[in-house]
Amino acid sequence: SSGINAEYGGGQLLVGLSTDPERSMGYLCVRSESRGHDLKHIIGQLAESPCSFINRTRIRVKLTYPCIGQYTEVEIPRFALNDIYLGETSPTRLSYIELQIDGQVAERQKSSGFVVCTGSGSTAWGYHINQLDPYRTEQIVRVLEEGGLLSRSLTPRDLDGLMRRFNESFVFGAESPRMKYITREALQSEVFQAKNTQGFADNITVKSLCWNGKIVMDGVQRKFNFDDGVIANFTTNPEDSICSIRFVQ
Repeated sequence: SSGINAEYGGGQLLVGLSTDPERSMGYLCVRSESRGHDLKHIIGQLAESPCSFINRTRIRVKLTYPCIGQYTEVEIPRFALNDIYLGETSPTRLSYIELQIDGQVAERQKSSGFVVCTGSGSTAWGYHINQLDPYRTEQIVRVLEEGGLLSRSLTPRDLDGLMRRFNESFVFGAESPRMKYITREALQSEVFQAKNTQGFADNITVKSLCWNGKIVMDGVQRKFNFDDGVIANFTTNPEDSICSIRFVQ
C-alpha cells in the first residue's frame, strides 16, 4: 500500500485488494468477513453492498538542513500513511536525537531509534514495538504474585486475555489527527534519563545528533538523510488524509 499511498490523496477514493493474504493481514484492504480475500466476491460486494469511508490520517514531513550559517527548509511532497522511523542506519549503533513534543522543553535521548505512527500504523509497527508476548506476560504476573499484589492465581486463559487487552490498548483510530510517538529501547543511565519515551502529539520536532542517520517513511519506499544537525518536523492536516473503503457489517 505504501507506493500507492504516495501517489493518491486529496479526496480520491482508494480501494485496496490484498494480493498476498497469506503473508499480510491487509488492514488497509477491503475483505469479506465470510469469504476473506475472494476477489470475485469482493468486487461483487463493492457493487452491491453498503460501504463506509475512512479518511485515514497521513503525516506531513518538513526537513531543515544546516548549511554554512543558514538553514534550508524542504517539505517532502509525499506523506506517510503508517509510520516513520528516525535513527542510525546501522542497527548496532545507538541513535542520538533531541526530541521536542508540542513545543515543550526538548529532551536528548539515545535509543534504538524513534518511530512516529498514525492510527493506521498503530496496527503495524507501532503495535509490535509495544506488544507483550506470552513469556513477558507470564514474567510480569509472576513478579506481581511474588510481591503479593494479586488476589488470586491467573489461569492460562486469564493470561491470554490480559495480554490481548494490553496489546489492543495501543491501537487507535485511523482518522485520529494525533500522532503516536515511540522511543525504541531508550538508554537509561546516569548520563541519559529519557522521560518522554511514548505518547500522543499534534506536533513533533526531532533534531538529529546521529552519525549516519536516516528517515524512512512507510518501510523502504522513501528514505532521507538524517545526519547531525538536520531537523525533522511532523504534523497532520485533514487535507492530507487518504479516503479508503470498508464494508458495513
